[in-house]
Amino acid sequence: MHEEPDFFILGKAYITGRVVNAAIGISGEKIVSLTSPGNIPPSARRREYGDGFLVVPGMVDIHVHMREPGLEYKEDWRTGSMAAVKGGVTFVADMPNNKPPANNCNILREKLERAKRKSIVDYAFYAGFNIRPEELSKCKDLYIGGKIYPEDLYSPIVEEFARLIASQNKILVVHAEDPILLKPDAKILHSIARPPEAEKSAVKKTLELALQTGARTHITHISLADSIIEILKAKLAGHPVTLDTAPHYFLLNDSLYTTSRKNIAKVNPPLRSEKDRQTLYIAVNKMLVDAIVTDHAPHLLEEKLGEDPPSGFPGLEVALHLLLREILEGRMPIQVLDLYSFRPASLLGINKGCISIGCDADLVVLRKESWEIRPDEFVSKAKYSPFEGAVLRTKTHAVFLRGRTVYEEGEFYEDVRGKFYPLEAPTSYETLQDR
Repeated sequence: MHEEPDFFILGKAYITGRVVNAAIGISGEKIVSLTSPGNIPPSARRREYGDGFLVVPGMVDIHVHMREPGLEYKEDWRTGSMAAVKGGVTFVADMPNNKPPANNCNILREKLERAKRKSIVDYAFYAGFNIRPEELSKCKDLYIGGKIYPEDLYSPIVEEFARLIASQNKILVVHAEDPILLKPDAKILHSIARPPEAEKSAVKKTLELALQTGARTHITHISLADSIIEILKAKLAGHPVTLDTAPHYFLLNDSLYTTSRKNIAKVNPPLRSEKDRQTLYIAVNKMLVDAIVTDHAPHLLEEKLGEDPPSGFPGLEVALHLLLREILEGRMPIQVLDLYSFRPASLLGINKGCISIGCDADLVVLRKESWEIRPDEFVSKAKYSPFEGAVLRTKTHAVFLRGRTVYEEGEFYEDVRGKFYPLEAPTSYETLQDR
């Protein structure tokens, strides 16, 4: 690229695995230059951030539930995207379990129209499982991948669906739990109602599906040490499979199900044993997972406090800062940020999650500041969190979306609108890793 920058962002920045003093040059929506602050002209337009600030790429969350259309009372594209921005996230990939499900062209088009009007982050959609997969061929530009839920994984049509997604060079995302092994009993602990055996069985089935169809298969929100091991074995054998996990699986354990937070902490798959938590923590620490996601799954607080609460909780506003706490306190390397930015962007084939020439100018300015997680202060409609009371050490100070200020010092700039991202070009994860 040879464009002259319109303006620069100056300060300490996380670039290609390390923190350096940098002047990040932006032209239009892209990063067009990287140099040291002393090399830019004195007259150049700039935003300068001194001590106590760090510039990182915008985070990329490839597993969220914005709930719209159909469940807007839980969340909508406006509140959900504001939660993302406040948490330093500039791109989200939205799941299809709307009401009705986004497994056909009409609902996907409706979702796109709603997101265009409301979202202040960039976005993409997954298409839900359809027993007539060929129907989705009519609108393949509307989704970035396909999603399989537990009840879909054992359908006689699942191979046909997987082959369709593979033929379009899109990613197949699987929630791996065997529905036959689930025990729907509200009176027993959630981690017993959805036992480890359910995930292990479904992971095995998913690996077989990937081998049989050649679909680039991504197993999401892994909660077990055994699952990590099996998937890593498959990867070493050359199978087209990747995985992610979420902060709650490597920072929390199932002891919460014996406390007053048992409803709040209910999630699928459930929180697991301390041994599993420790193993997942090590896997994240050693960069053995391909991505971190939040599985941002908002409900109203009154729903979560009921006798049979729905599963899931919000995560967009705190995930990055939970990771930064672990980094700043010396328990994780700073490169873990790649698992929530560049690595997931690479999985989807989008040019985000990185501070390098040619990447979208999605930048997050963090400042050092201690604060306590108080869910009643969330911008999400979901005012609860299993992390309530945790003390974090960084806050989101400013966010730039493709070069435009979308958030600064607590104020949202809602004239900025997110952009829809279909899969940009056929590519491979390995190729993108080499960028």
